[in-house]
Amino acid sequence: MKKTIAKTAALIMAAMLAGSVCAPVTAFAYNAGSSTTSDESQVEMKAALTIAKKRVTIPAELSEFDYSTNEYYGTKSFRFVWHTKDSANEYRSITVCVTGGVITEYYDSKSRASSGTPSLAKLTNEKILEKAKGYIKQLNPDMASKVKLEIGSVSLFSNNVRVRFSRYENGIPVSGNGGSVIIDKDTGAMTSFNADWWDNAEFADPKGAKSEKEIGEAYKKLCDLTPYYRINTEWKEDKTTKKLIPYRTAEIVYQPDMNSEIDAFTGKKSTIWEDMKAAGGTRHYGGWDYADEDVAEECDSDAGLENPATGEVNFTPAELEKIQKDNNLIKTDKAFEMLKKDKFVALNDDYKLKSYEIYSTEDVKTGDETFYLDLQYTVKDELKDNYKGYKNINVEINAETGEVIYLNRYSSTASLPKLDVAKAKGIAESVAKTYSKDIFAQYKADKSNTSPVSSWTSGNKTYYETERRFLFNRFVNGIQVTGDSISVSVDSNGVVTSYSVNHTEDVTFVPNNILGKSEAFDKLYEQQAFDYYYDGWITKDGKVKTYLIYKMDSFYLNANTGKLCSWSGEKPYSYTSAEDVKYSDIKGIKQEEAIRTLQKYGVVLTTESKFEPNKLITEDEFMNLVTSALGGYAIAFVDEVEVEYAEEDMTSAKKTEAQKKAEAEKKDKAETTVKEAAVMFGKMYLSADIAKLNIFKSPFSDVKDSDENAGYIAVANAKGFITGANGKLNGDKKITRAEAAQIIYDYLKFLSK
Repeated sequence: MKKTIAKTAALIMAAMLAGSVCAPVTAFAYNAGSSTTSDESQVEMKAALTIAKKRVTIPAELSEFDYSTNEYYGTKSFRFVWHTKDSANEYRSITVCVTGGVITEYYDSKSRASSGTPSLAKLTNEKILEKAKGYIKQLNPDMASKVKLEIGSVSLFSNNVRVRFSRYENGIPVSGNGGSVIIDKDTGAMTSFNADWWDNAEFADPKGAKSEKEIGEAYKKLCDLTPYYRINTEWKEDKTTKKLIPYRTAEIVYQPDMNSEIDAFTGKKSTIWEDMKAAGGTRHYGGWDYADEDVAEECDSDAGLENPATGEVNFTPAELEKIQKDNNLIKTDKAFEMLKKDKFVALNDDYKLKSYEIYSTEDVKTGDETFYLDLQYTVKDELKDNYKGYKNINVEINAETGEVIYLNRYSSTASLPKLDVAKAKGIAESVAKTYSKDIFAQYKADKSNTSPVSSWTSGNKTYYETERRFLFNRFVNGIQVTGDSISVSVDSNGVVTSYSVNHTEDVTFVPNNILGKSEAFDKLYEQQAFDYYYDGWITKDGKVKTYLIYKMDSFYLNANTGKLCSWSGEKPYSYTSAEDVKYSDIKGIKQEEAIRTLQKYGVVLTTESKFEPNKLITEDEFMNLVTSALGGYAIAFVDEVEVEYAEEDMTSAKKTEAQKKAEAEKKDKAETTVKEAAVMFGKMYLSADIAKLNIFKSPFSDVKDSDENAGYIAVANAKGFITGANGKLNGDKKITRAEAAQIIYDYLKFLSK
C-alpha cells in the first residue's frame, strides 16, 4: 500500500510539473495519514469512473488508460487520462478529474491551434453561451441551474473563447465557486472545463438576514473612520526660470479601520476565519492553506533623511578638496569633537572615522544650497573583538550648522536588560525636542509609545523587550499628516540608537471642514454598495461550513466632500475595458454593427462614452486601429524611414530634433484619406525597396501605375482591404471614425469566409 501511495504522489507531482494537474475543489490539504483500505479505494474509484464515463464520450482510439488519486481534507479526487497508443500517427488524450460527485476538470488535447490570421467568430454570443451551458449540464447535471455565465474573452487570433460561470444559491453568489468552459468559436466544440465547487454544501435560508440598510447602520458602529492629511506634489514650470517647481497640497482623507466580513443574520463582525482557524479547517484548494499563515507585521525601517526631489549634487575629488578648505563648512575633526559633546550621540575615543561624504541639495524655488556631512564611524580595530557596545555609528549633520539630521547605531553584542518604557520614552522625547526643536510643536506622541513592555517565552526562559522605536506624528488642524514623523529608538541602557525625521515643507493644507462620520458613511452608501454572498471553509473531515456575509469593499473618502477617492485624496482611477464601453452616440448609424463587433474583440478607438462617429480619423488613430485588429504589425518600417531621410536636402537635414518631432506629431494628427489608409495597410506587407520598383499595375483608374504608392495600393486591393467603387479608389476622400471601423470590420469578414 505504501508503494502505491508513493507512486500516486509521484504521478501527481509529475502532472503538476507538466501544468495539467487536477485541482480538487472540495478537498484541500493532503492527508498523508489516510487509512482508506484497498477495497474502499476500488469502490470509490469505480464510482468516480462511472461518473466520468456516463458524462464524457471516450473515442475508441483512446484505448490507453492511466489514473492517479489523492485525498484532501476527507475527500478523494481522481484524475483519469485516456490516450492513444504510443504507435498512433497522431496523439490525442482526454483528461477528466472527479472530486466527490463533481467533474472538476475536463481537457481534450484535440483542439484547433490558434491562427496567425485574424477571424471573426462564426457563432453568435448567444450561441456561445448556449453551448457552454449545455456542456456544464452534460458534465454536472445539477450545476447548470445554479450558475450565471458571461463571455470572458474573445480573440481575433485564437479559435477558443472562454466562458466564465459563477455559482449562485438562493439567488446569492457563492464566493470561490465557479469556473470556465473553453469552446471553439466556430464549431462550438468543447476544449476544456474547470470548476471549483463545494459538493454537498448547505446554505442558510436568507429570509432571516438583515437588510442592507440595517447592515449599513451596524457598519457605522463596527467601523471607525480616521481622517488623515495626504500630501500630493505637482510639478509645474516656472514661467520666469523655466524650472520645474513643486507645488504641494494636502487633502483630508477618511480611512476605515475595518474591512472584515459582517454576519448577515446578526449584523456583527463575522467569525468565519476565527472559526476556521480554531477547527483546523482550510479555505484554499489544493492543500495550501494560506489563510492560516500568520501575517507578519510590517515595520518601517529608519530610512534616514530623504533628499528633495531635485537629487544630490555629486562632487569630483578636486571639488571635495576645495569644499574641505572652505571655512564655512565643518571639518571632520571638528565634527568628531562636536559629536563627543552631544549628549545623545555621545561619540567617544573608542571610535575612528571610517568614511564620510559631503553632498548638497538645492531649493528649486529659492536656489539656496544646503550642504550635509554624512559620517561613518567604527570601533578601532584593537577594540573590536571584545567590544560590548555598538560597533558602528552613522551620523549625518548639517555641514554649516552642525545640526544632527540623522543617527543610527548598529552591530551591538551587548546583553541588554528589560526595557523601562517610561525612562526610554522620556529620553526619546528629549531627543525629538532637541534635534527637531523648530517643528516639534506640530508633532504628537504615537499611542504605541506607552504600550506595556512586551515579552515572550522560549523554552523555560522569558525574554523582554530591550529596545523601542518611539514615534511622533505631525498634526495640522488637529489631523495627522501621513508620512511626516519623527522617529527615535532607545535601548534599555538609555542609549539612543536611531533618530530620523521626515517633515514636508511648503504644503497648502485644505481647511478642516470634514463631514461628520455618520454623514460620511451615508455618502459612502450612495456610491458603493455592500457585497452580499455566501462564503465558507472546509473541515478536516471534508464537510463545508458556510456563512452568509455582507462586506464593504476597501475604500477611501474625501473627508470634505464625501466622495470616493484614491489613497492620496484624488479622484479614484477607474478602468473600463474595451468590451464594456457603452457608446452613447452610435445607435442606429450605418456602422453600428461594425463598431460593436470590433468592440467585442477589444478593438476600439476610445474607451470614453462618446465614439464621435462623424469625426475625421487621424493617421495615428487609424494606424492604432489597424495594428490592434491585425495583430500589432509595425506600420512604419526602418528601411523606409532611412530612405526618406537619405533623400532630404541639406536644409531639411539641419532641422532640429524638436522640429522633426513637431512635424511627426502634426502628421499623426492629420486626417486620413482613403489613399493614405491603403498605403498604411500596404506597408505591412511590402518593403519600401520593393514598393519603389516599377512592377505594379494600379487596380484603380484614378491611380496611375507610375504613382509612387501604386505597389502599396495594389497589395491593399489584392488582399481585400480596399476595394474602391466603380473601378476608382477615390483616394482623396477623408475617412470618419465610423467609416474606419467599417473598413476594418469588412476586411475581417473577408478573412473569415
